[in-house]
Amino acid sequence: MNHRAKLGIALGGGGARGIAHVGVLKVLERENVIPDFITGTSIGALVGAAYAANPRGADLEKRVVEVLDPDNPEKIPLQSLERLNWQESLKSSWRSRVVHYMQKEVFLLMAVLRTAVLSLDELRACVEAFLPDIDIKETAIPFAAVATDLIKGRPVVLTEGPIITAVMASCAVPGFMPPVRLNGRILVDGGIVNALPADVARAAGVDVVLGVDAGMTLNETFQAEDGIDVINRCTEIMEIRLGEINRKNSDLVIQLDTGAVHWLNFQDCKKLIQEGQKAAEPMVACIKKAVNLSLHRRLLSSLSRKPAGIRVLSENI
Repeated sequence: MNHRAKLGIALGGGGARGIAHVGVLKVLERENVIPDFITGTSIGALVGAAYAANPRGADLEKRVVEVLDPDNPEKIPLQSLERLNWQESLKSSWRSRVVHYMQKEVFLLMAVLRTAVLSLDELRACVEAFLPDIDIKETAIPFAAVATDLIKGRPVVLTEGPIITAVMASCAVPGFMPPVRLNGRILVDGGIVNALPADVARAAGVDVVLGVDAGMTLNETFQAEDGIDVINRCTEIMEIRLGEINRKNSDLVIQLDTGAVHWLNFQDCKKLIQEGQKAAEPMVACIKKAVNLSLHRRLLSSLSRKPAGIRVLSENI
């Protein structure tokens, strides 16, 4: 019998905000809280896959900081997305408003002329910068990525095949990143149907599920300048409400304080990692307690069952 309760970690989506997941994983590793299973949606899939492949938080942090350095050529595809951060460009000056509207025109033009702002090769380059070219089954910690099937409108849990392709599919934000075709499916961002895949961790057979939520908070200064603003606002609301539903599948939730960070703002990666550490540290004792309690319950359950093939001769036994 395995005298150890199993811990599963579900890392939610949130674009750049999900970089804070790195800080959470660093703290858990430091406190010797090692997950037995990791699953993730969107940026959660990217961070989760990288850590599952190489469970060393310091290495992951170093790589994230290197890739997101503005002078690193590997960041070029992400820089083209950062320019579409309409929240940053919407200022009071006339010039900033012109830039704001021009960015939206560029986005609409790209969306009409091709499937997304980034090409499939650019999306692959972004993911390859963080992940080894291995099969999902080769990770040091079992891992699953969650994507959305555009044809059937259902979540798809990817547990085998090239890990880079699986994470590309999970990260493919509609309009910004192209759909990924895999095994007859057309796959996009898993956050559309499962913003925090705690249910996937539960289905993997773990005893305790820890959800890590990097979801946004609504900016109450919202102004409906045009139709794109309205569509984006509706998408944000759906993401928040879906995340609230998904959190109920977790035994414990670490809520990251990243709501004010735009999902395309990759510039403050060090600060986001620190936010992840700050959110995880007070939760460590609770996580350890939950794992120990789960083990205690499992042992009690096993002791209450009579071993097969043994006949009890006395009621005192």
